[in-house]
Parts: sequence; C-alpha cells; structure tokens
Amino acid sequence: MATTQNSPSNTPKFTPTPEPKKNYTPILAGLAAVLLLALIGLGIGYGNRGTENAELSADLVEMEQFKAQAEQQYYESLAELEEMRGSNEELNAMIDQQKEELRVQKDKIASLTRDSRNLAAARRELAELRTQTEGYVAQLEEQRVKIAELEENNTRLTGERDLLSSDLQVSRQQNEALNSERAVLVSERDQLTNTNEELSRKVGIASVIKTNNVTVVGQKQRNNGKWVDRNSAKNVERLYVCFNSLDNSVAEAGEESFQVRIINPNGETIQIEAEGSGVLINAENGDQIPYTTSMGFNFDGSAASHCAEWNVASQQYAEGTYTAELYNKGFFVGTGTVTLK
Repeated sequence: MATTQNSPSNTPKFTPTPEPKKNYTPILAGLAAVLLLALIGLGIGYGNRGTENAELSADLVEMEQFKAQAEQQYYESLAELEEMRGSNEELNAMIDQQKEELRVQKDKIASLTRDSRNLAAARRELAELRTQTEGYVAQLEEQRVKIAELEENNTRLTGERDLLSSDLQVSRQQNEALNSERAVLVSERDQLTNTNEELSRKVGIASVIKTNNVTVVGQKQRNNGKWVDRNSAKNVERLYVCFNSLDNSVAEAGEESFQVRIINPNGETIQIEAEGSGVLINAENGDQIPYTTSMGFNFDGSAASHCAEWNVASQQYAEGTYTAELYNKGFFVGTGTVTLK
C-alpha cells in the first residue's frame, strides 16, 4: 500500500481575516459639541458679567448724581432759612434750631448713600428734607408776620404812650399845683385841728371836777347796824372813802362819776370785777389804770360831799397803809390814806 503524501502545493493556505476599522467620527462630534457648549457658556458668563458691570457702573453714576443733588438741595434749604434771618432774637433762634434739624436729616441721607441699594430710601429722605424746609419756611413766614404785627402794635402803643405821657405830664403839673394848694389847706386844717384839740383838752381839763378833804377810814358794823371807825386790821369790815367835790362852771350839769382806786400795803389795787371793779384810761398819757369801785352822782355845778364804800364780805385786810385815789374823766383829782394796825 502505497503511502500518500500531501504535497505542499495541495495544502490550503490560512489567510487571517482583517480587523474592521474603528469609526471616530461620533466621538469627535461629541467632543466638538462639549467644546462648543463650553465656549458658549463662557461667552454667556462673560456677557452676564459685562451686563452686571454695566449696571453697577450705572448705579454708581446715579448715586453720585444723587449725592450732588442732595448736597445742593441741603445748602439751598440753608440759604432759604438764612434769608428769613433778621433782628428778632426769637426768630433767629428758631432758624438755628431748624438748621440743626436739617443737618441731622442730611447726615441720615449721607449714611444711606454709602450703599447703592439704599438709593430709594435716600430719595425718600431727601424728599422729607424738602418737605421739612418748606414747613420751616412757612413757620418762619408766619412768625415774621406775627412779629411785624407786634412791632406795628408796639409802634402804635408807643405813640399812644407818648401822648398819654404828655397828657400825664400836664396832669402831673396840675396835680402838683393842686397838691401845693391842698398842702396849704391841710396845714391850715391841721393847725386848726390842733388848736381845737388843744382847746378841747383845755376844756376837758377845765371840766374835771376836783376834790378836797379826802378821808379814808376802816369801819366795823355793830349789831344795831351802825358803822363805827376801827384801826385794827382784823376788826375792819369795810373801807369808807369820803371827800368834797368842788364847784365847776365849765363842766356840764348832769350825770358824773368818780372812780375810786384803793391800793393795799403791797402796792396792789384791790379789784373784784363782780363787785364793780374795772379799768380806766389815763387822760394824760393813755395808760390803763385799774380801779376798785365807781360812784355816780348828779352834778349841778356846785360843790358837794360824797362817800364811797368798799364793803365785800370776803375781803381780808392786812396791817399797813391803804391809799385811796380819786379819778374824774380819766384825771387824778385827789387822794387819802389810812393805816391799819
């Protein structure tokens, strides 16, 4: 059996299959799209930033313009107030106060203008400053009108006062003349009054009823009712004062009285109000003089005899000298004493 050998010419050759080529087009397209989007985004960002910068620049310009406007309006307001200044201190003080209030408002506006976001608020405050100024000017004008009216009234009143002063001067001169005449009349009247008073005093003195023979005795009453004189203090029950009144042609006839003042050894006036004691006025010096008792009588111008008693059951008498003083019309007219042992 013959061996069959495969010749090389009959053996099929192996040919490797070629790899397919890769397509990079979609990848490149994607990268291009991403790059394009990035470029577009970058362009938009730069565009927005430019817009913001433009807006910021516009705000700054507007704020600077506003600051200038506010500054101008503030000084114009000050000038308006200063135009109202005059010589009246009250009005000038009001202007100074208003200027200070405007300065406070200006500072408030200035604090707002530090931030452009406060521009609207700053505009409102500036409008308020203008409103304040207008109100202040109106107040000042009203005050100036009042001051003018007052000055006019003062001028009118001054004229009236000067006229009255002139009339008053004339009246004063007339009054001085009348006063001089009145002074003369008053002096003459006073002299006449003094003369009359002196005459009245002299007549009063002349009308005083004088006394003499004043006696004072201590007495005790017997069982039969008769009074007898006693010198022993322990036996005396009453003091008995007798005297004579002298005639007087000056004194008017009618009721008269004598006040009897009894002074004990201690220098004290014996007084019991319930028994008729009282106080008289000394006609010579006005002093008050206490008296013990008073006795009245009907005076007819002629001399007469009188007796007065001090008879009080409760009265105790000590040893010593008792003095009786007599007064008529406030004048001292007689005295007498008694000594009790």
